[in-house]
This record gives sequence, C-alpha cells and structure tokens, in this order.
Amino acid sequence: MLRYLRVQNWKSYYEPVEFSMVATRERQHGERLAKIGRSRVLPVSAIYGANAAGKSTFVEAVEALRNLVLDTRPAGAALRMTPHLLRGRGEPTAFGVEFVAPVHDGAGAERDQVFIYEVAADRRRIRRESLVLVRTRTEEFVFDRNGDDVELYGELDDNPRAGAHATVIADNETFLGAVGSDGGPLIEAARAWFAHQLTVIHPGDRYVYLPARIDADDMFASAMNEGLTRADTGISRLELEAMEMAALPLPAERVDELVEMLEDRGGSLVIGMEDSDWALLSLDEGEPTARRLVTLHEADEPPGAASASFRLQLREESDGTQRFMNLLPVLLQLRDEDTRRVFVVDELENSMHPKLTEDFLRSFLEGLDADDRRQLIFTTHEVQLMRSDVLRRDEIWLADKVEGQSRLTRVTDFSDAGVRKDADLLSFYMSGRLGGVPKI
Repeated sequence: MLRYLRVQNWKSYYEPVEFSMVATRERQHGERLAKIGRSRVLPVSAIYGANAAGKSTFVEAVEALRNLVLDTRPAGAALRMTPHLLRGRGEPTAFGVEFVAPVHDGAGAERDQVFIYEVAADRRRIRRESLVLVRTRTEEFVFDRNGDDVELYGELDDNPRAGAHATVIADNETFLGAVGSDGGPLIEAARAWFAHQLTVIHPGDRYVYLPARIDADDMFASAMNEGLTRADTGISRLELEAMEMAALPLPAERVDELVEMLEDRGGSLVIGMEDSDWALLSLDEGEPTARRLVTLHEADEPPGAASASFRLQLREESDGTQRFMNLLPVLLQLRDEDTRRVFVVDELENSMHPKLTEDFLRSFLEGLDADDRRQLIFTTHEVQLMRSDVLRRDEIWLADKVEGQSRLTRVTDFSDAGVRKDADLLSFYMSGRLGGVPKI
C-alpha cells in the first residue's frame, strides 16, 4: 500500500508537495482502514480540481517514478524528466515514496515491511537514490547512492552480486531497478511493489487481456457479465463470435507467422481491431481460428413472447460502457481478498454516469477491513461524490494552481475554515472557498 508520495520539480509542481494515504483521526468508515503497525492507511482517495490544476500531472508523476525504477535504457539515453519550466530548469526532479510491501522469507511466509524510496534525477543521470527500512523505532538504510557512488548496508553489504551492480551502475539507471532479484528479499520486494503492485490507468487505456480471459477463465467471465448487468449497461453477457481469418487487420504472411508461434508455444493471441474491437487468434484441434469479442443484448419481452436478442461489436457500444468495461477488471481485482494492489486512475468517471461511478466505488469499498491491502487513488470531476457518504474527508484532495505552481491540499486541512465532518463539502467546494475550481 502507498502511505506517502512526495513530488518536487515535476512539470507544474515545483515546490515539494506531499500526498498522504495515512488516515487522520476521522472516525467515519474506520472499519475499512488497513491497520499497519500503529498507523491506519486509507483504501481510497479522490483528487478534485479545475482543468490544468495538476490532477493528471500528479498521475503522470506516479507513472514517471514507476518508469524511472523499472525501465531499461541504452547507455547514455535521456531520462524522461520534465522539470518546472519557469523555476526548475537545471534542477533535478525529485520523488519520495513511502510504501508497504510483502517481504517473503525462505520458509514461504511473508510479512509487511515499510520502505522509503527516494530518487532525484535530471534528463542525463540519476543524482541521488536511497532505500530505507522503517522499523518500529528506527530507520535503516538498505542502500544510499550519490551519483555513481553506491553504499550498501546490512545484508546487502555482504551480497557480492549487489556489490557488482554497485560498481558498474550506469548514470541513467536506478540501482533499485538494476539490481533486481540479485539484491535479496528486501530489494526484490521493493522493486516488485513498483512492478506488480503499482498500476497507473489513463482515460484512454484499455484492458487488452479481456478477450483471452473471457475465453479461458469462466469465473472471470461470469463476474464481468454480472457486473455489466448490474450496472444497467444493457449487456447481458460478453461472447466470442467466430470471424473470417481474412478479416484480421494483418497481412496474410504475418497471420501465418502468428499461427506458427501458437503451434510452438500454445495459448492464444489478442489482436487489436478497428477502434475498440478485439479479436482472439487461437488453435482449435490444430486449426487456426479467429473470434471477435462482442456484447449480447437481450430485450425484455412480455410473458409467452419469443425472446429477442442482438449482438454489437465493442466499438458500437457507448464510450461510457466501454470505459466501465475496461475498469471492471480493476474492480474485480480490487475485490479479491488476496489482492495487494495500488491502482492510480486518471479521470475515473470519464464518460460514465455519476451513479455508475458511485456504485463502482461502493463495490470496491464493500467489506474492506483492517487486514486488506488494496487501494484506489483517482482524479475526478464527479462532485456528487462529495455529497454522498462514500468518502471520508481525509480521502478527498484538491489540486489547485497558485502563481504558476500546482499544489495539493487535503480537505481535512480546511477544518479551521468550517469544513467539519457534518459540513456540506459540495457547497464549500463549488463556492470556491476551498480552491480547486475555475475562476470564471
């Protein structure tokens, strides 16, 4: 889980801003907070703000940090750092993140471990980098890097593979990303948090595995169908419909290459079609088959009348239905009791009805307790969520731009302005008293 994120000199953020998922003393919905050591961690946060205030820029900062850790780059390749253009030219971009990740021991057991990872970089090189273990009463370095000089501590100091990585680290690669599994269980757990637990979703992103999972996973298919029906999309179920091989948007020789790959490796391949359509290429008793993912709609008919149904290709569904269809797998993962994931979603409600957005959140939050380890962080313009009881005050943030700089403020920081637990947050927000709205 994410506890804190600090961003400095990234696009419209120049002065450091800190985003926190650690709960305040707010009592509402206390039963759903994760208990980690002596702290309580929030499962959800919503970020509001005017256009160009810094909401999407914050999401991009999370993604930039993730990519900085994980991406492999040729020697000398530039880093994708974008400093504040007016004030931050020539200065590094800095990120700091405190997170909780499961560490596995040699016996197969796991424990929660709190890490602090900090990195500063410009477009040419990593300037500083460190990983720290947060104990109950102390903090211990795992490694500390200043330029090309990497100091190793504790178990890492006795690790010859980690030492070898430290001596040859490239200017444009992070030590955390480069050492990987060679660094032992602590480094591996910290890197895995970025690689497997942290997921960033933008408005146009699509769940490309959808046709393959519908075909191979009956439980997933049933859950998708149930979710689409409950959301009143008009879809009764998703199906894979046979199509001609010649209709695949690929040259015949490329299709032949893919069929040979399937003959060698098995499985199936998802192929992007026109607009939002997807096809699944697979082998059926040794013969190549192509199927298109479609939606089935069944009309309500009077008793005794013949049932009426029709199929639509995905591109023929509304933008809101397509958005919900691509977010629903996220919800299914978040509701899995064993899930350890942090999803950061830009414009959660994009093209979706307000009631659908609210239902999505309620479905995620339903049944959460102190032992759960999953989070949803999202930007939104859906102000009606402020008036519902789905969010706590410390789960609502406002992005605002002041004198050319973006800043983030938690609603609980406005207690002195009268924003108490029984206040009408929507009225406060829309009046402009909290910032984060256009100056019209």
